[in-house]
Amino acid sequence: MANKCPVHGLTKLMDNDYFATPYAAYERYAAMHEQGTVHQTCLDDHGRVWLVTGHAEVHAALRDKRLARPREYSNGDFTTERFPQGAVTGTIVTLDPPEHTPLKKMVNSTFLPRKLDAFRPRVHELVRARLDAIEAAGGGDLVDDYAAVLPITIVCDVLGVPDEHREELKKWADLAFGTDDETNAQVRGNMSRLLNSIREQKTAEPGDDLFSDLIHAKNADGEPELEVFQILSMALLTVLGGYDTTSGMISRGALALMDNPETLERLRKDPDLFGEAVEELLRRNGSVHHAFRRFATEDMEIDGTKINKGDTVLLHLTAAGNDPKRFPDPQLLDIDRTDKGHMAFGGGPHFCSGSELARMEVTIALRELFTRFPDIKLAVPRESLRVRTSPLVPALLSLPVTV
Repeated sequence: MANKCPVHGLTKLMDNDYFATPYAAYERYAAMHEQGTVHQTCLDDHGRVWLVTGHAEVHAALRDKRLARPREYSNGDFTTERFPQGAVTGTIVTLDPPEHTPLKKMVNSTFLPRKLDAFRPRVHELVRARLDAIEAAGGGDLVDDYAAVLPITIVCDVLGVPDEHREELKKWADLAFGTDDETNAQVRGNMSRLLNSIREQKTAEPGDDLFSDLIHAKNADGEPELEVFQILSMALLTVLGGYDTTSGMISRGALALMDNPETLERLRKDPDLFGEAVEELLRRNGSVHHAFRRFATEDMEIDGTKINKGDTVLLHLTAAGNDPKRFPDPQLLDIDRTDKGHMAFGGGPHFCSGSELARMEVTIALRELFTRFPDIKLAVPRESLRVRTSPLVPALLSLPVTV
């Protein structure tokens, strides 16, 4: 039974029990789907919110212009100051079109399909190096020793972060989610200072990277397109968006496949199916649980539930992927499922720019891991595995294995 909020008396649908194990949230999804598609609840770091869990309802809401990102539309229920959810308006994740559009175009240009092949050899190189190390040690932690290393390196490559800053950047990025207010503020400050020192360096010596592109972008009058605040927030959000979510998907996907040995054996026999498997894993085990906050700009209804102007609305992407009205037997991992219409990367104008790069990283990481190590096994009891207490990205804390 979920706990109650002591302030509002609402059921806390994402409470400690929700984060107790990597599997607990899926039991909660089933209960939520039985109760309806829209639920009023409280989150410790948000306040009172509406949580939308139905697939059709989430799909529509992602594109509904009456649900806005800028915080000035809030009625005051939204209380968090934690970055990135509590960020003020002005960043790529807190603006809507048309202000959001030019920022989005800048990021999208880095992840054009024709550019993705340039990342592929680097991904393979990193995966092979990590698997060599795991094999030499007879096992390791698939979070720290594998899933985390690949995306943090790739996102640093994309931004052009110098080698001497990467270890420190990862240290702070690891603390960005699921922390208390004081730690969160410290993380934001330290990451911003670190990224600003890189900005100063690249202002004088630009490179062929996203950071340099952001710094030196010019508008039609030849003036800088972005303010320093926007450059730093774009760089910071690129790190968090490209690192943590992809790392979480690799580790969650690895655990799900180890939990399904028949599917895993089939994938080993036909590795070309890993792409299909990743789509099913994104539907069922997505690493991002709810999308970024939105606020109702007017009184409205979602599936017959009245949402008042200014109310906070969270769209639960992973619960939507486990909606039995859309996906029969949603907890079954079925790589032959014809309908894999997940929303793991969001939708509408805020659809994830790096989705195809993330797909590539996850697919290569899982395919190479399981084809190389046919005898891979958990090194700890399954029930001992834990996740971070972050309703946004509740990533696995560790995943020890033997090979």
